[in-house]
Amino acid sequence: MSKLKGRPLNAEEADELLRNWSVPNMAPDERSFGDRSTAFGTPLSDLYKKEMAEEVPVEEPQEPELPSITMAELERIRQDAYEEGLKQGHEQGYIDGFDKGVTEGKEAGYKEGLELGKTQGHEDVKPLIEEQLTGLRSILDNLTTPLNKVDEQVEKQLVQLTVMLAEVIIYQEVKTSPDVILHTLKLSIDSLNAEQEKVRIHLHPEDLELIKNSYGEQTIADNNWQLIAEPTLERGGCEVKTAQSSLDMTLKTRVKETLDSFLHNSGI
Repeated sequence: MSKLKGRPLNAEEADELLRNWSVPNMAPDERSFGDRSTAFGTPLSDLYKKEMAEEVPVEEPQEPELPSITMAELERIRQDAYEEGLKQGHEQGYIDGFDKGVTEGKEAGYKEGLELGKTQGHEDVKPLIEEQLTGLRSILDNLTTPLNKVDEQVEKQLVQLTVMLAEVIIYQEVKTSPDVILHTLKLSIDSLNAEQEKVRIHLHPEDLELIKNSYGEQTIADNNWQLIAEPTLERGGCEVKTAQSSLDMTLKTRVKETLDSFLHNSGI
């Protein structure tokens, strides 16, 4: 650190010293050359003088003089620049507008053409579709009609088979349960409500013996029952007759009525 009079300098004193410090002259002194010369015998002093004479003074660049311009010329330049900008803007706007119009026109035309094409295509194809549907319906009807006939025939055959099975089961039940004739006789007498009238009862011979053994001779006489053997009747059924009415309670008739009622109620 620099010192002045035995003490360090402060910032202000250092700045003052730098402002007042003069740059020393670094140019060589001719007297220092003496009688010295180059290897070719040229004195150094003459060589220094020659170099100093050859130095070209550096000219400071001069600022170019600005041309003078009037207010009228300035206004004309401004107007020309405005018109040039307006022209360029108009041209660019035309180009941009044209490109945008072409693009939007293409999109609108494409959409409109697509919708029109769809509509026209539907109208053109509609008669063909109707024709194909008509032919398809005809084919399906031809296929369905035989199936419907087969279904009807199968249904009838199933009904007939069901009736036959029911009859077989009922007849078998009558053979294994002879008491059926007792219920049939009671139902017949209750239906006629003929207490004082003479009642003729036609039934199978085996059922006749069963009734005699079940009711007894005295009860049969008190009820004015006349038991008549009829071998053509099936077991379990009978025909009950009075002077005013008759009742068919044969097994065949009862089975038919029962099955007919069942078929009617089931919708067959």
